[in-house]
Amino acid sequence: GAGSSAGLIANHQAAMELMGAWDPGVIAGLTPDQKPLADLSWFPFPEISGGKGEPGSIMGGIDGYSCSAQAPKQCVDFLNYIGTADVQKAYYAAFNAPPVNTTAQEAVTEPYLQEILTAYNDAPYVSQWLDTVYGLNVGNAMNVGVVDLMAGDGSPEKLIQSVGDAAKKA
Repeated sequence: GAGSSAGLIANHQAAMELMGAWDPGVIAGLTPDQKPLADLSWFPFPEISGGKGEPGSIMGGIDGYSCSAQAPKQCVDFLNYIGTADVQKAYYAAFNAPPVNTTAQEAVTEPYLQEILTAYNDAPYVSQWLDTVYGLNVGNAMNVGVVDLMAGDGSPEKLIQSVGDAAKKA
């Protein structure tokens, strides 16, 4: 809603947030006129000198589709279908989110989405979002802990404890 980080951006109450590629569409839905922000931009998380990891690598999930090894053949057919240029263009048009199909990417006109796609296409490595990698219990505990921490209702110690407790149940 309007009080979320995306809502604060949408209503020019915050200058920036750590966001995912889906967020421009969320932000657009929270603006007073329900349209994308004309002044929205995007930049990659700054690289830290001496930090670990390969420069240019990103966390993302716009192409994080998969099938279980036991899934019927229709699962692969469905994934191939949703990856087609026409479906990806429709996805972009409906949600103001970047398509992964490179032919569909040609339809993207918003500079902020073009910036996201450049980083995504040039990334030497794309890691899935941590909350997804950690699974529902641990990922949710991490997300809630971070929100509480940012809202002043938590602490690093509480976040670590919550994630640890969730991991014991997983």
